[in-house]
Amino acid sequence: MLKLDSVHTYYGHIHALKGVSLTVNEGEIVTLIGSNGAGKTTTLNTISGVLSARAGAVYLQDTTRKAGEQHGNGRDGDIRLDQLPAHEVARLGVSQSPEGRKIFARLSVQENLAMGAFARTDADGVRLDLERVFELFPRLKERLSQPGGTLSGGEQQMLAIGRALMSRPRILLLDEPSMGLAPILVQQIFQIIREINAQGITILLVEQNAQAALQVADRGYVLETGNIVLSGAAGDLLANPQVAEAYLGI
Repeated sequence: MLKLDSVHTYYGHIHALKGVSLTVNEGEIVTLIGSNGAGKTTTLNTISGVLSARAGAVYLQDTTRKAGEQHGNGRDGDIRLDQLPAHEVARLGVSQSPEGRKIFARLSVQENLAMGAFARTDADGVRLDLERVFELFPRLKERLSQPGGTLSGGEQQMLAIGRALMSRPRILLLDEPSMGLAPILVQQIFQIIREINAQGITILLVEQNAQAALQVADRGYVLETGNIVLSGAAGDLLANPQVAEAYLGI
């Protein structure tokens, strides 16, 4: 569904991603692990169009065309996301729950969720998706009129994920969903990630809690200073001594 092909991204003169290549297949949970500053958030922001790749390409499978039809800005069967602005990437079904949640603090929970569906015109579908969000996060329904900035950290994380789901994504980019949460809430968030995936949403997960991420993922990539240094099945990475020493505290 998603492919990064030798992507290079810069912050000014700082070379943040140095030829990152990875794939995410439909229905998978793929995790990207690494230390602070490795380029994990930069990778997600490049996919979503918040940052522009200076070289390489980001491809999204195009399901709107018949096999063999050509798209103006991509390979056969693919759309070049790196040539599109962020709002067009979002319209194509790529939704991001950002690091630090970045909810709208002065808006109510209901208004935050409505912002996630801002580009949609199918009112009936929006209502259905809102109910699905409430099934995943019953706490949000209890706090509909409460300003987002007054929620607890765990509730704000639920709101950030719920807002991303309101765009009805094909692929969900989750950036550090467990950051700053109590252990019991971390378990809850990862269980919800499994449930979201079971509903048919493909997930690319960035997470510093490498052990929890690899336990929930199908496959994983290890990123160091802008380079992919390891990849494989999540179970294989969990058993890898190099990963265990560097990221699992073993």
